[in-house]
Amino acid sequence: PVHDLGQPAPTTTSVAKVNHLVGIDVEKKMGDEEKLILTYLNDNKVIEDSLPWADKFKLGHIKVVGTAKSLSVDQYVVTENLSRSFFELTDQGSEVVKNGSQEYKAFLAIREAGKLSMGDLQTKVGKDVAKVGMANCMKNKWIKKDGNDLVPVVESPEDIVQKQLTSLKDLSEKVAKDLKKRKLVNFVTQKSIKIMKGPSFALERKKKAADITKEMLDSGAWKDTEFKPYNLLTFGENVGGGYLHPLLKVRSEFRKILMQMGFEEMPTNKWVESSFWNFDSLFQPQSHPARDAHDTFFIKDPAETVSVPADYYERVKTMHENGGAGSIG
Repeated sequence: PVHDLGQPAPTTTSVAKVNHLVGIDVEKKMGDEEKLILTYLNDNKVIEDSLPWADKFKLGHIKVVGTAKSLSVDQYVVTENLSRSFFELTDQGSEVVKNGSQEYKAFLAIREAGKLSMGDLQTKVGKDVAKVGMANCMKNKWIKKDGNDLVPVVESPEDIVQKQLTSLKDLSEKVAKDLKKRKLVNFVTQKSIKIMKGPSFALERKKKAADITKEMLDSGAWKDTEFKPYNLLTFGENVGGGYLHPLLKVRSEFRKILMQMGFEEMPTNKWVESSFWNFDSLFQPQSHPARDAHDTFFIKDPAETVSVPADYYERVKTMHENGGAGSIG
């Protein structure tokens, strides 16, 4: 059982009235939650609680809340959040309400037999019932131990747990905690909304235009068209500045590492280097594709470099032609 949510069942007159206004049979199926909400508010001004209201017209509560939230965006309705909390029976709790608590079952078995050992009690009522029931019977002082046997102390105790679960009202914090610990109840928080007319309320929602079109200007329809509100003070989205190419990103990382090691960057973008220093002195093969015109820019003036030391020039030439120091040239 749960708390009574306080909403009366629909009368034949009210259902027939909504049927007539909305044009569908709410007793069979409601597919137009929006139209029904607006029609109902037009006649009754407020839906006090969406949960029993949805139940009343056989609608899904989640759909009703979603529709109301959508209508509130356009100010057709105003919503107010509601919340209620209550205890709800678990399957085990329902079993206790129907057949009595474990301790009461255990006590009845012991009283009927006059005395029982723990093993006999488990055989009679089941292991789980015996374990929980015996402990609570001892706690309530309904039974006592007589050697290896359990004997009754009272004649007809009241099954308090069954009584508490039957009403679920005015439970103290300690009692509620014990019932939850025994997995007999769950604490449930139920959320719903109150729905009222909004400043733009109407029986039918009209889609607002977002932009003025050429057709509106030509026909003059813009004068009677309802537009979505504009926030002229808001900022536009930030424009992205682009990203580094993966190779440029790697080059940037290497540059940073080398400069952190103490190297200095030279203004090589203003330099023209000779083929000798750029290729020959690095012992780059003559047939290497980097020497081709499509990979290297050559200039006509000056066409040659004459500042190469003669002895060094000969050493590089010899290495290229004949090899040496492990190279075959």
